[in-house]
Amino acid sequence: MKKLGFTLAEVLITLGIIGIIAALTLPAILAKTEKLETIARLKKAYSVLSQGIKQSEIDNGDISTWPIGEQISDMNEYFNKYWKPYYKGPKICQKATDCGYVSNYPWNNLSGNRLEWQLLSGNSRILFILADGTFIFSPRNTYLEGDDLYQTALFFYVDINGPKKPNVLGKDVFIFTLKDGKMLRPYHYDVEYKDIDCSLSSHGNYNDCAAKIIADGWEFKDDYPW
Repeated sequence: MKKLGFTLAEVLITLGIIGIIAALTLPAILAKTEKLETIARLKKAYSVLSQGIKQSEIDNGDISTWPIGEQISDMNEYFNKYWKPYYKGPKICQKATDCGYVSNYPWNNLSGNRLEWQLLSGNSRILFILADGTFIFSPRNTYLEGDDLYQTALFFYVDINGPKKPNVLGKDVFIFTLKDGKMLRPYHYDVEYKDIDCSLSSHGNYNDCAAKIIADGWEFKDDYPW
């Protein structure tokens, strides 16, 4: 009786086809997984930061009344009172390199240019890391030259995976604000959807990518510059 089977050539051709299909589909699968993980981390970080601020305000009064600039005589004392009790395992970073970054200017924008915020804690900014590796940086809690109004801690940059790459604004670094003094929101939450700027053309130290993700229902749409 003749035995049926595959020839070596047929097996090799089949394996080659499988390899080609895997090579074509694997990047898409990995990208989708990475996007889902980013969304999950971003949601968590947004919630944790927001809840911590609200809890601190219950104990310490509205954030607009917290010390600013030269009123902060001891940054560790400020951190221990206004921030540390309201998060899980937070640690203040005197500078970014103390907490794992290779530089104190570790972030880039979508166009590849370095963000000009120096990541450190001082009387005009605060940087701390949470137990899950999320970094929170607030660069403005002092008077700004030329501004009519003082700036309390209105801006928060959240790096959802800390020193791990890509360290890019709009990829793993996102901006939130307390601009209206009521609740934490994504930066430029108050502009029309058509004016949300999350693109390679967005420049400098700001973009609206968190606002776009949330406006799109916590999804990365096809026009997102991933």
